[in-house]
Amino acid sequence: MRLDNSVDVIKYLIASILVGVILGIGGAFAAQGFRLGIVLVSDYSERLFARDPNIFFYLITLSMALVLVHYSRILINGKPFQSVSDSIYLAHKANNETDLKVGFISTFAAFFSASGGASIGQYGPLVHFGTTLGAWLKKTVPFNFTPDLYIGAGVAASISSGFGAPLAGLIFAHEAILRHYSHKSILAIATASGISYAVSTGIWGDTNIINVSSENFNLLLILVISFLAGPIFGLIAILYMKSLLFFAKLASSDKLSVFFKYLIGVLSLSIIGHFMPEVMGLGAETVSGVLNSSYTLIFLVIILIGKILATSISLNFGFFGGVFSPAILVGAAAGAVVSTFLVTVGIFEDFQQAFVISGIAAVAGAVIGAPICMVIIVLELTNSYAYALASLVGLAISVGYVQVRFGSSYFDVQLLNRGIDISDGRTGLFMTETDILRFAETNFHTIKESETVESAVSLMSKIDQSELIVVNQSGEFIGKTNSLSLFNKEGSLSSAEVIDKDCVFIDHDASLQSAMEIASNFVGEVIPIVHSDQNKAVAIITEGAIFQAYLSKQNQTVEMEKR
Repeated sequence: MRLDNSVDVIKYLIASILVGVILGIGGAFAAQGFRLGIVLVSDYSERLFARDPNIFFYLITLSMALVLVHYSRILINGKPFQSVSDSIYLAHKANNETDLKVGFISTFAAFFSASGGASIGQYGPLVHFGTTLGAWLKKTVPFNFTPDLYIGAGVAASISSGFGAPLAGLIFAHEAILRHYSHKSILAIATASGISYAVSTGIWGDTNIINVSSENFNLLLILVISFLAGPIFGLIAILYMKSLLFFAKLASSDKLSVFFKYLIGVLSLSIIGHFMPEVMGLGAETVSGVLNSSYTLIFLVIILIGKILATSISLNFGFFGGVFSPAILVGAAAGAVVSTFLVTVGIFEDFQQAFVISGIAAVAGAVIGAPICMVIIVLELTNSYAYALASLVGLAISVGYVQVRFGSSYFDVQLLNRGIDISDGRTGLFMTETDILRFAETNFHTIKESETVESAVSLMSKIDQSELIVVNQSGEFIGKTNSLSLFNKEGSLSSAEVIDKDCVFIDHDASLQSAMEIASNFVGEVIPIVHSDQNKAVAIITEGAIFQAYLSKQNQTVEMEKR
């Protein structure tokens, strides 16, 4: 998008800033309202039911929350709640396809879950709320911007306010959600992130969940040990994500009714909460406790395993929320376990907060697939270049290990399990979701196998085509014949054995991507498109038409990412 007219440039600048300001203010109030609402409800529940949470406390609060979550599902007619993976998918779409009702209700479902004490994260729901807010603004004030700009600005505002990290909000929107960078969109996204942070700190003050001491550690030693511990952090990140997927598979069993799924969720979480209240809820206080070396080595291991288990049950047995906040506590516990162990064996003289920070960055960064964003989060939350540098090595190795053994991120794997592959970018996604019949020719000629060779030659000459689709008496697809195979042949097509019954064909429900792969091995004039259930040819397509369709999708991607 190039603007040569000064009036158009001014309109573009004003529109970008306006979008950023609206979404920045909205994201700030949403993020802080979400957090403060959970704190107020949780504190009131504890005062009302029990001073110290026990099994009966969790049975009551979790059951009440689950009722509200259940009725939230009814309001959206049983559709799945939407999270970060949906934000990524919607940001890759050319049109504004966000379901506003599902998006807003998903945020309320996460609020109910967290308020009831379930082990879920707040940042995932806030990210999708930012997506929904951006989609709403796109429909309300439809400037000439692509939907991903609105989504990116909404996401940046949510992360900026939620973490108190405006640079991280800007980078997260590009690295984890949009997956591309555009000079044209940076103004709106940066404005949203900056405004959101300014409003949050101006009204609510500092909400930092990570408070560290001064930089009194041996940076070289931390870097060396982070290098060695990187695969361990990566393995823990994979364990966390595989646990989520395993429990999701268990909960989706047809043998398990909704009532029993809810019952299992409430009972198991109540038992976990009774013995390990530290792993329930958002976990901010526990992260602070881990950072301040408040727990023994054995208790840290219990926190690590307990948090993975509690989150896996919460997110798959009735409740809804994010995976980012739990990953922060899992990473903190992992870093603290390594640090405490090294103190025990005498390598460290005392507990190292830098290693806890390294564990947070390595595990959480691998889960969300945004390593650069995690380094910036550490930098902004600790106000320390040394802590950011200390976290970099373990983070890089952890992310690399997870990339090879698991996938780009938990969200990418979630999408892949739904049949959505975004690894090839927008062009690949567009091609996968484009029906090949859109580019096919439905008016074509066929010839029956009982017809003579002479009739086939005559028809080819009449329509100026060297290949024909051959069918039987019932009209079912048999194969193709071509002019070269008919040379010096007589009799019917069947008796002359001129029908290629093993010819290349495309299924009627194939995507443009599948057609491209088939066409790469094709030699000939036309490719038949066959209805697989009826075994009938429904259209034909040429290689040229397939490649033209590919170029149109590629141009669509380029045009979208330039704007």
